[in-house]
Amino acid sequence: MSLSPNQVRLAATNIPWTKDFRHMKPFPRFWLKRMSFLEPNVKAARPKDRIKYWNIVPGDRVRVIGDEEGRILEVSSINRITNRVYLKGTGEIVRACRPKGAGTLNVHYSKCQLFIGNHEFPPKANTSEPRVVPYVIPSYLSYDVSSPLSVFATRLGTSSPHWLPIGHRYEWDRFAAATTPRLPNYSKDTPKVRIPWPKPTKPTPKDVSLYATTEEAVTVITYKPFSLPASINEPIPELPAENTYIQSLFNPKARPYDAAAPVEVYLQKELSNPHGRAKKQARWQAAQAHKRELLDMYVRKELGDLKGRTRREARAEAVWKWQKRLADDLHAEKKQRWINRGQEAKMERKKVRRARKVRKQTERLEKLVLEEARNQVIPP
Repeated sequence: MSLSPNQVRLAATNIPWTKDFRHMKPFPRFWLKRMSFLEPNVKAARPKDRIKYWNIVPGDRVRVIGDEEGRILEVSSINRITNRVYLKGTGEIVRACRPKGAGTLNVHYSKCQLFIGNHEFPPKANTSEPRVVPYVIPSYLSYDVSSPLSVFATRLGTSSPHWLPIGHRYEWDRFAAATTPRLPNYSKDTPKVRIPWPKPTKPTPKDVSLYATTEEAVTVITYKPFSLPASINEPIPELPAENTYIQSLFNPKARPYDAAAPVEVYLQKELSNPHGRAKKQARWQAAQAHKRELLDMYVRKELGDLKGRTRREARAEAVWKWQKRLADDLHAEKKQRWINRGQEAKMERKKVRRARKVRKQTERLEKLVLEEARNQVIPP
């Protein structure tokens, strides 16, 4: 399955799983053209430079190479087509590198070092206890890494990817082949440091506040239908019509309206979907019936007065007039839609602005006064 233009322009995702490798396929360059200023400006990498198996996914903690402060930031989303990683965080480095109005830091995949955790190191001088910090990552985004206890992966290794039918995605394990700083007990014979994948955080339910509706208020019955007569022989009371209420607003004396009278609410028209298949089919059938009636009218009119023509010629002329009538109706309908969208008012505003611009230019030319300077000749 190939990519689509929308998938290319909106390739940034916060889903860590790799479900397919469509991002490795080439696509036309004109797909990257922005259709509006709301769409992001995408600069795709070449297919041979794109990363097939991503080891840095949303939810990981990374450090940006070249950051003097060395803060650990969280990955918010990734773009597999541009090889870009979007990071959360605050500070001067984020404000300096991110575009105006953006809420994340945009860096290349190769500039990120994956944060492994805090490991035990030899004790400091004049102490006997080893330096150890729990592997629990703090909840806030930035983290102080001035201490050498924080370990980062400078080279990553992976196991053989395999397809997981339950999750409909590819899975593999990632390891730290080289770390900085180097672990004290690290050697070529020791196993590699396995880096677990980030676990998705479940949203916490919000506490009930004063603005939340209570269950008693939701279940209370506020609508009371009017009562019908007990006997079948008695007449059924008439419901107040909508037109009666509207007319009473314009002239209350001539058409009084009792607001306390029970009113039955009909929601069939309001709640029905006008874009459903049945509604579309009914409108199409009504339009086809109207076209047939219009054609029969033109044919009867032409056959009623032949004017020296044959019946075949009169019928052909009736069909021609019918087709012209349909084209004129379609043109009038399009023009009315154009007016309803506000394009006519927009064109009038442009005309006024264009005339005002020409008038202002004429006034500036009339009021133009040149300063006296050399090599100026006054025309006769």
